[in-house]
Amino acid sequence: MECFNNISNAYEAAEAIHCIQKCGETVLYDDHEKRLILWREIYDKSPEEHMIKISKILEINSRETYESADKRYNLTMY
Repeated sequence: MECFNNISNAYEAAEAIHCIQKCGETVLYDDHEKRLILWREIYDKSPEEHMIKISKILEINSRETYESADKRYNLTMY
């Protein structure tokens, strides 16, 4: 959960995604939710508000905006 500290801009949001992945979490784009999710949100909703915030900051609300953000910030580097 410390990966979610101090996120106020797109660079920090992208760094949070990298931190989450380094900790072994799986980050996905969910077509139904239209945002980034953690795989574990299926059974643990505690990171949900953080992932909503990160998705808003990175302006991710469709598959296309996710792919654009991925190219810009290398979100799938891990």
